[in-house]
Amino acid sequence: MPSKPHDDLPTLVDRLNWGDELAHLCGSIEQCTPPHVFGVHGDWGSGKTSFMRQLQWLLGGEVARNDGSVGSESDTFSGTDDDQRDARERRGKKMVTIWFEAWRYQSEMVPVVALLHEMRRQLSTAAVVKDKLSKLSQVTVRYLVGSLSDAARTIGVEAVLPDASRIESIGERWERAHFAESLQTDSIRGFLSEAIKELLPEDNGARLVVFIDDLDRCNSTAAFRLLEGLKIYLNVPRCVFIIGMNEQTLVDAIAKELALPKDVPHAVVQLRAAHYLEKICTNVFRLPPPPDPPRHLGDWLNDLEQKQALLMAIGDLNCLPPNPRRLKALANQWSRFIDRVDWPEGYAEQEALAARVLVAAYICQFHRELWERWCFQPGFWEEIKAWCCGELPALRSIPARGGAERPMQDEERPQLKPAEWIGALRLPERRLPGQTDDETWGSDYPDPNAIEIFWIAPLVRKRRAILVANDFDALLKCARPPT
Repeated sequence: MPSKPHDDLPTLVDRLNWGDELAHLCGSIEQCTPPHVFGVHGDWGSGKTSFMRQLQWLLGGEVARNDGSVGSESDTFSGTDDDQRDARERRGKKMVTIWFEAWRYQSEMVPVVALLHEMRRQLSTAAVVKDKLSKLSQVTVRYLVGSLSDAARTIGVEAVLPDASRIESIGERWERAHFAESLQTDSIRGFLSEAIKELLPEDNGARLVVFIDDLDRCNSTAAFRLLEGLKIYLNVPRCVFIIGMNEQTLVDAIAKELALPKDVPHAVVQLRAAHYLEKICTNVFRLPPPPDPPRHLGDWLNDLEQKQALLMAIGDLNCLPPNPRRLKALANQWSRFIDRVDWPEGYAEQEALAARVLVAAYICQFHRELWERWCFQPGFWEEIKAWCCGELPALRSIPARGGAERPMQDEERPQLKPAEWIGALRLPERRLPGQTDDETWGSDYPDPNAIEIFWIAPLVRKRRAILVANDFDALLKCARPPT
């Protein structure tokens, strides 16, 4: 029976040993002086949403959703002990958490209005504020949303692509001329501050903790406008914001929206965009990559014997992408291939098959063009292997039937030049200067988040004797239609 594929939903099960980081961030949220903005930075697939959901749970928030927004394992927090549960209950008496998925509202002219709607909706169901709902319905619903809709229209008309100073000036003029008249308060911030104070528990440490997820998935205009809205309207006491983001992606988005002269160098624009983000998000936590990708991959495999063979084949090699989402996707592809071949009995044969399946699954999952070339011409494998071993363009032999290598004839040589298929791909390791044997390869110190790294290369180089073209036939057939 085929294995059940793993989903990509966020989860409350801590598979990445984030416990210490989560506890530290919980303490920082409790001890900081609001208003305060924390950032949770990570590349796509690094687990930002799961980390933030686990943080929300530890702060006392209810995070399970019937719509599948949190994985099915989320009804209990993996590894939670009695002390953690007691701390969660204590925090839940003074903290109210709000979850906002920014990308769902990127078509809004002023996304902060959508955020305020979501804050109102979730506050109305929070257990600790239910006894204050009369104030919410009589004041906040009637004035807050209606008045901010007027503000959104005004800002949207006058500042479609504003710089920071212009939108702030427009907002302040609107508040003085219009908002004070309709609400009898000095500003939107003043009203929000008072409303939040009235709604939160009677505790000096009470916090409204707002999680903003997937801001880096928004288009640049929407991301910039939401950040502006946070800075101008929601910079109020008792509010703590947690922003999940790919920092560089967000800096790129801000750079597109800054009203700078066209002759300003790109590097300067990037620096100013980074400085802008620093002014809003003063405390950034950067998620570390998985410290042991092979173990993490093995945790997603269902068969213990297969897992052991995989780990033996990898050994101490650094040959897997250090990204949780990519490792989970690789586990799904592994299962697809392993279900189509016979599992051998001997340990050596199991280890060899595990290496072949891992290589095929990796290339199939992450390098479509190479996989399609390989399926179309099985001999293309020798080009891939030669490149991984540092032997291109001097390819001199290929395996004969049975696995023994023999000299390559001219008519058998692949006609494709290496550069045509290597393209932007890079090896994660390099041969050390003046050396020729395998033991003298060393790390090229690749960016762990770079998608152009061909991570599996060290495994190909170390196991090249058992990774011969003919032995991949059964795996390549998985991608071919039956004849």
